[in-house]
Amino acid sequence: RNTLTPCGHTAVNNHIHNYSRIRRTYRSAVSVVGVGCRVAHNLIHDAPHMALGLIGNDHVFEYNEVYNVCLETDDAGAFYMGRDWTARGNVIRYNYFHHLGPPSTLLHGTQGIYLDDWSSGTTVYGNVCYKMYMGVLVGGGRNNTVENNIFVDCKYAVQVDSRGLGWAKYYFDGTNNTLVERLEAVPYKEPPWSTRYPELLTLYEDEPALAKYNQVVRNIAVDNQQWLRLLDNLADPIVT
Repeated sequence: RNTLTPCGHTAVNNHIHNYSRIRRTYRSAVSVVGVGCRVAHNLIHDAPHMALGLIGNDHVFEYNEVYNVCLETDDAGAFYMGRDWTARGNVIRYNYFHHLGPPSTLLHGTQGIYLDDWSSGTTVYGNVCYKMYMGVLVGGGRNNTVENNIFVDCKYAVQVDSRGLGWAKYYFDGTNNTLVERLEAVPYKEPPWSTRYPELLTLYEDEPALAKYNQVVRNIAVDNQQWLRLLDNLADPIVT
């Protein structure tokens, strides 16, 4: 990962179901770590928690169908990544997420695509999210693009928040150093990092607790309780 060299691993054309039977959380159907994996054309269903997990850079998740996951968990995502400014260049496109549980009466609900805790630099393009609590959650991150997706019958289609200014400000007051440790663990001041992700070079001087430079553009929302939810005094995303 220090050289951003892709591994070229693939998980393609699998049918994965009824998994995570002993460990009920954070045992996804497919997880990728490193650089340059492709997860495509998989059918994934029936699990207590997440379906797809990501750590690293330049991964592609495409043409997957995911349903009946997160059946026993609140505050969860069918696709999940989080708490790392440096996990950039990832693409989630042309997937079909539908019928996610549990019921939306829970506190945080289940997201189709969960960009948790300052996930940044991710492209969410051309996905369909049908019947879930929330289609896409951008949790405090920046440089994310949510484009050309279709959201149908969700409580919320898209949420963007600046949690670092609110309930999660302890990540910026010295109480929790996870974000800083993960940034300092990669050579972001040197090529190829500095040329691929120049925004990391000025991150500390650019209000890092604030959600910035996110784009929510050219999406379709039908029969959702609310189309766009903005929280925590954030810098408004580009919305068209």
